Amino acid sequence: MNELIRIENGEVKLDSRMIAEHFGKAHSDVLKDIRDEMGKLENGGLANEGIFSLVEYLDKKGEKRPAFEMTEEGALQLAARYDAVARRKLIIKIKEMKEKDTVNISKLSPELQMVSQMLNAMAKQEMEVQQLAGTVTAIKDTIITQPDNWREDINRMFNKIVQAVGGERFKEIRRESYKLLESRGRVNLEQRLTNLLARMLKQGATKTAISKANKLDVIEADPKLREIYASIIKEYTIKYVA
Repeated sequence: MNELIRIENGEVKLDSRMIAEHFGKAHSDVLKDIRDEMGKLENGGLANEGIFSLVEYLDKKGEKRPAFEMTEEGALQLAARYDAVARRKLIIKIKEMKEKDTVNISKLSPELQMVSQMLNAMAKQEMEVQQLAGTVTAIKDTIITQPDNWREDINRMFNKIVQAVGGERFKEIRRESYKLLESRGRVNLEQRLTNLLARMLKQGATKTAISKANKLDVIEADPKLREIYASIIKEYTIKYVA
């Protein structure tokens, strides 16, 4: 099982077959669970960000079979579905592997220690540059391209916010942003939505269209609310993503 969990360039990589063996699951069931997790993340507006990667391996007959390689984040995302004790053992195993992979600088020669310190300083500087670049990118992402793309741009920024804070906070952030809009715009979105549904019903809209109507439709239809809500989402983007 050791070849199915390894350290690569300082990062833990795990194979779905290792997860199946560790948790006592059929590999086919683990593959289904991974695809289910990926689907849920995508439906929640979150990209998988490479935490799950489809790969192939040769079985005992020499035939190609599908598997998933995953990062530490991907493994823990998946492990949340399974037994708590086995999950804790997996966390401990990953931690031990990472500790063993860390070089004890104090045992190096003075010359190598100096080189190591220089490399660490360079890595820190590169990280700071990347963080700065990320901040600039986040600020650029707050630009709404064209008025006709308002909704698309708002959803794009909101998805980046959710990716930064975690998918479980999707509804919380959405409610918070609407509440802030109501405060700044002095408007009752719930009442506006009720009025919109009544108009749609009167105009003969289909049940499907009525069921899909939401508060974002209310906001999009009012230029003043569009402007206020865009400002709120921009503020969130800079706060959480930059």
